[in-house]
Amino acid sequence: MLSATALLLFLLLLVSVIALLVSSNHGNHNTGTKSKKKRPPGPWRLPFIGSIHHLLTSQPQATLRDLAQKHGPVMYLRLGQVDTVVVSSPAVAQVVLRDKDINFASRPYPYLLATEIIGYGGHGFALAPYGAYWRALRKLCMLELLSARKVRQLAPIRDNETMSLVREIRHRSCANYITGLATFGDRFSSEHKAKFLSVMAVVLSSGSGFCVSDLFPSMRFLDVATGMRRRLQVAHEQLDQVLDQIIEACEARQKVKNAEAAEDDDIVSTMLRIKDEEEFDFPFNITHIKAVIIDLFIGGTETTSSMAEWVMSELMRNPEAMDKAQAEVRRALDSKNPGDHESLLGCLSYTGMVIKETMRLHPSLPLLLPRLCREDCDVGGFEVPKGTRVIVNSWAMARSPELWDEAEEFRPDRFVASTTDYKGTQFEYLPFGSGRRMCPGMGFGLVTLELIVVRLLYYFDWSLPAGIRAEELDMDTTVGATARRTRQLHLVAMPNEEAMEI
Repeated sequence: MLSATALLLFLLLLVSVIALLVSSNHGNHNTGTKSKKKRPPGPWRLPFIGSIHHLLTSQPQATLRDLAQKHGPVMYLRLGQVDTVVVSSPAVAQVVLRDKDINFASRPYPYLLATEIIGYGGHGFALAPYGAYWRALRKLCMLELLSARKVRQLAPIRDNETMSLVREIRHRSCANYITGLATFGDRFSSEHKAKFLSVMAVVLSSGSGFCVSDLFPSMRFLDVATGMRRRLQVAHEQLDQVLDQIIEACEARQKVKNAEAAEDDDIVSTMLRIKDEEEFDFPFNITHIKAVIIDLFIGGTETTSSMAEWVMSELMRNPEAMDKAQAEVRRALDSKNPGDHESLLGCLSYTGMVIKETMRLHPSLPLLLPRLCREDCDVGGFEVPKGTRVIVNSWAMARSPELWDEAEEFRPDRFVASTTDYKGTQFEYLPFGSGRRMCPGMGFGLVTLELIVVRLLYYFDWSLPAGIRAEELDMDTTVGATARRTRQLHLVAMPNEEAMEI
């Protein structure tokens, strides 16, 4: 949530001066009248900056968990000029994400700065405000772009690129390239790949920092003064140029395919067809397509690659789990054609539990994505006014000792007799969110992650570099666009001589 600690410290000094120039009417919009219901409790606040000082940390999810243990599962924070409510229990999360989902189905507006600039004005499915456009876009994702049929259709891409991973042992490149081919098809050349991934690295780095205007909307000029707006604009311009090149190549091939009446073989081709045939319920142009591409890459690349790294980290720290998962994988895949591997994933129950347990301990979005309260309502007996940002601390619930035995321990076997799944109906476990704004790419992301992990376990034996013991493996987390390892995982891979040749 609040990285870039140095900038935050600068802000604390700066706002004390600016406060003298700012009118007092930037306070809570409900101060004119008293409500019959009370506002949620929360930690003490400072003038003007509110609760920001509590979040000067690289681990906001842990800090919010600790604060909630003192103030309760519905907690109020005043982050600059922004009213924020943090939810930290399954019962209250159910109210926000299911019972009153329609009231919390929107995203912060005015847009966060990164959404405005990098996200093409919030035209993607992840951060678009709730309304007719978003509903039409969600329908497009569920029926066309990320449907079960499309996921099956893209199986050859996953097969080819995970086998490339096995050949090259380039974990992140594989996750990126799978999403690239699924999105752009074979127009995603090596040159395009290098340019796109280089720019996306800059985008993720720039977009994960703190923007003053996100918490002080009346002071958007400060983003110019700090240089943040310019950095995001430069990253956006570079990204836009690369996307233009790739989409132009897609359009050229699409004309040939249209003449041949061939079926769409990638996601951009599908979107171009829908644009040209005006099948979408709203005007759908290249800008909208680019916004969706950004969502697909952040959701399909950043989260999948970081989660695969966490899975391998946990297996290296827990040799018994590694042995058990590897034995299961090798029994199932032994002498099988690589093209059949994906169809066997459903047979790998223990490996599936390893992935599920890793997602419990290391969710890619520990605080999910922020929601916006659309109308005044009651949550857990407290008033949540219209316009309040609502954060669900899924990380805290997934590690709560009140909800999980040995909550901080890696125990895949806890799911043996459990009905816990990824569908967002059990609110103590929300790796993909829940309700209307649940991640629409869950099916594609899961099968990609499973295939990567399974092939890593089948084709290689893994060990830590000399001198590092399993219990000493660094598991520090950095929370930015997603929560990933602070330091890259370095392992020694030895080919499994009994595996079939690749």
